[in-house]
Amino acid sequence: MDVLKQRSSWPSSILTGLIGWNGFLIIVALAFGYPTPPSVLFLVGTLAAVVQVVALRLLFFVLKLDRGLAYGAVWGAITAALIFLGESVFFPQLGEHFLVWFLTAVYIGPAVGAFLSYFYRDDQEIEAAATPGQPVDYGRDGHWLEPFVFGAVAYLWVFMPRTADLALAALVVGAMSGVFAAGASHFVLFSYVRRTGIPFLIGLVGGAVQGALTGLLFRGFADSLWGDPIAVGTSAGVLTYLLTLARGHSLACEEADREKAEGNVSTPEPPAEDAE
Repeated sequence: MDVLKQRSSWPSSILTGLIGWNGFLIIVALAFGYPTPPSVLFLVGTLAAVVQVVALRLLFFVLKLDRGLAYGAVWGAITAALIFLGESVFFPQLGEHFLVWFLTAVYIGPAVGAFLSYFYRDDQEIEAAATPGQPVDYGRDGHWLEPFVFGAVAYLWVFMPRTADLALAALVVGAMSGVFAAGASHFVLFSYVRRTGIPFLIGLVGGAVQGALTGLLFRGFADSLWGDPIAVGTSAGVLTYLLTLARGHSLACEEADREKAEGNVSTPEPPAEDAE
């Protein structure tokens, strides 16, 4: 969908909030071994994300989020704190470990607000440089959601969840893992790296290390997994990296071919003047 390539569009903004809120709430619960079900935290995070993003988008220019990341971060923190305090009244599960949840919320909020500001300003620059009357080409930035999707798909496929809570946990952890894998995929943007086995090595080693660490988050689901949590996580991490690196390699080749084609277009020389 073209609207999702524009990171400052309404759908992209909502997705930014959903990824941030649900990602960190569920990962914090898994990391600390809290008994709060991912399904409950997913509901909390989804409500918070929608309310915060709608409020910040509607008051975007009033709150001066278009002026810089600092405005986004400050108002993101304020709205997150207010939203979480309101949600804590309706979700008694948040009463236990309240301070941890509150600190997590005021960590997520500024990040979401800052990203809304950054995406708006960055898209404005891209659109201003675009050729009038032609569709805007957002380049690699237009593929910003793909790493989340690759990670989510890889973890869901490898973990083969049999419960909704495990599915949500795998979905969120996988999506966040895809972002780190995307960072590694930038290595294949360099032509001299693409001609070596470095990307494949990065995928195996980086994916295995990161996957093993994420596997520790699923120790509470050990009885529902087909193998040891670390082994399952390692497999999912490697698959996430390989998928993301393959996509990065494809995009890099497309860019190289496009630049080569543009470089081969010769500009006609003006006719030489007659010799006197």
